[in-house]
Amino acid sequence: MDTLQKEKFRSWEIAQDFSNLALTPDSFHAFYVKFVNLRFPMMVAHLLELRYLINHAADGYKELPLTPDYRQFRESLRNALDSFSIDNSRHCERMLKILSLLRDIHYKHSILSRDAEQRLRSAMADNRSKRQKAVHYGLFFVLAGVCSGVLWLAIPEPMVLIKLLPAIYGYLSWYYFHKLPGLEQEQEKLTSELNDVLRRRVNSLNWKTLIHKLALVLGYKRVAGVEVFHSEQDHDHRDRSVYH
Repeated sequence: MDTLQKEKFRSWEIAQDFSNLALTPDSFHAFYVKFVNLRFPMMVAHLLELRYLINHAADGYKELPLTPDYRQFRESLRNALDSFSIDNSRHCERMLKILSLLRDIHYKHSILSRDAEQRLRSAMADNRSKRQKAVHYGLFFVLAGVCSGVLWLAIPEPMVLIKLLPAIYGYLSWYYFHKLPGLEQEQEKLTSELNDVLRRRVNSLNWKTLIHKLALVLGYKRVAGVEVFHSEQDHDHRDRSVYH
């Protein structure tokens, strides 16, 4: 196997590996993007890891009370499952619980993302306010220094205080202008963090893709021509799986 083939195989292997992920609101973006872009066939070791991750999270999940909204949501999902020909009642209930889990995690993920965005935007607004004040104060003290220098030259025998004013105002103007590079760096950092929050936000769930791939991964559905897993190369990588 040449270098290019090794790199392609390594990228394919990483794309299938869920061993370093968790089904939590904070890491939901990484799991969701990886899952909806999952390509079959999978290595058996990675398939087992993914099944363990999903089933372990579902086993520990306590479903929400059957409010009207939640009941309507379950009915919509049940109709969708029927359209995917998942007729086994036990499999259907399991899928409903897993999909409800994903909905709940996505909701919490959205709240965390929204709170992080608001915090960063508030910090950015505060930073802009500090920069404006620094510029205004810096210019004010420059003008005050110029005026005190003119006053010094206009008075035949100025007092010591008047002689010191230009130096004092000069220092104050330097102090405020010296703060600007640090504030600009902080603004760039906040902007980068905000872009990362927006990039990692999952705005909506593709339920059709989730149901289809969950059914295949969990073995609840078979599709003609789709091989969910193969084991040709699994023997070389079996020891890498923590759940195999």
